[in-house]
Amino acid sequence: MDYLYIAGIAVPALLLIAAALLLLRKIPAAPAAEPGLPEYSPEEAERAADALAEAIRCQTVSYPDVTQRDFTQWVALRKIFRDRFPKCHEHMISEQASGFSSIFKWPAAHPSADPILLCGHLDVVPAEGPWRVPPFEGRIENGFVWGRGALDCKNVVVCLFTALESLFERGFTPDRDIYLALGHDEELGGAEGAKLLARYFSNQGIRFSLVLDEGGFISDAAFPVGKPTADVCAAEKGMMNVRLSVSAPGGHSSRPPERTAASLLCEAVCRIGFRPRPARLIPLMRDNIRQIAPWLDASLRRYIASPRLYGKKLLKRLCSDDRTAALARTTVAATLISGGIAHNVLPASAEATFNIRLLPGDSAEELLAWIKALTRDLGVKADVVFEQAALDPSDYRGAAFKTLSRAVGDVFPGIPVVPGLYCGATDARHYVPFSDAVLRFSPFILTSDELATIHAENERVAVASLGAAVAFYRRVIERFCDIGGDTE
Repeated sequence: MDYLYIAGIAVPALLLIAAALLLLRKIPAAPAAEPGLPEYSPEEAERAADALAEAIRCQTVSYPDVTQRDFTQWVALRKIFRDRFPKCHEHMISEQASGFSSIFKWPAAHPSADPILLCGHLDVVPAEGPWRVPPFEGRIENGFVWGRGALDCKNVVVCLFTALESLFERGFTPDRDIYLALGHDEELGGAEGAKLLARYFSNQGIRFSLVLDEGGFISDAAFPVGKPTADVCAAEKGMMNVRLSVSAPGGHSSRPPERTAASLLCEAVCRIGFRPRPARLIPLMRDNIRQIAPWLDASLRRYIASPRLYGKKLLKRLCSDDRTAALARTTVAATLISGGIAHNVLPASAEATFNIRLLPGDSAEELLAWIKALTRDLGVKADVVFEQAALDPSDYRGAAFKTLSRAVGDVFPGIPVVPGLYCGATDARHYVPFSDAVLRFSPFILTSDELATIHAENERVAVASLGAAVAFYRRVIERFCDIGGDTE
């Protein structure tokens, strides 16, 4: 009987182990190979770096308070682009403008297919904290262009213009129209810029074969991948801002009550902030992880090969790192806290704002109900002050994604291209109704340290990376807009 009992336990366990080993064979480790160096023109890299440095000196900061914005800076930036890229402004038609956002069109003589739309934005977030280089000096030093907007995303706009200018200089003739959409308030949601530009496309009944905006980078910083990957994002998270507010009697701080407005608010912030949302993998991220699996370590390949056995362990690994946790759950971050007027006066009110990035499938209503349930006994009021839903992924198996992937391979040989989820927000969300292929990709090779400078101190981009990005954008246009191209 003891033998039968042991066999009853051992046999199923051995079968599970054998099944896991068989599944592991389906995802063998990729052979070690260094990606090739990107091909680019040093002259174009220098040209783009000089233009970007000058553009950074224009402090086009999107402050939430419109009275703080200096719109003369946007005027100055427009002049820089006119002076730096004269052929673009001579040959491209200004189709529409909204504030300081604009649409440019390069019309094909005989269009044979739907147009493409290339996007970027001109505004930046405020620059605070200790910078190694002043954030709006636009200094070129040690092979980098330093300053606010170097990665988000004046670099994209400058490289797009540089690529288009070079095509005009070469006498390139597209076989479909090329549109360029430049937003001026993307950092605030695009309500006065891209959203209004989208109305123009709607009124004109335009459909695009490709919409390409800023997005994922070329990096190995997110996953423990053995080589960099090009993260072409087919979707982006939703976003909502929730304001918490609480009132309590004021008075002298020498005779405080048991709970003040400040302490009630702090407890509410901690209750929310210390309770991470449940983790799950949306189908897009499952496909992303399957495609990068050959370059992951053995344990992660095992988890991916057998999700029924190891799904929870995979999620635990993803959520152990802030960079990958954001791809597997809705994130909730306290970003603004205010209250009080003096160090010895009890605040009569206090406020905090949470910025929430929603996974596709999660609803703003459910998140708000969760926050209210956590803080109801504290007398805290929760209100949604901004909301934009997460969007369903664009087609990342179709012709446009494949053609874009080939353009990546042309310029960045040996770099795997994978579909991804963008955790930030872009102007591209406003253009989703006009294309089945709305993709988000910034063709810049970045280290983890460089990635960490986006919206932070010491933002910078390598001059060489600018040159490769110019070559990439030119190749995208050639592949999509050259007669006899391979866009299937």
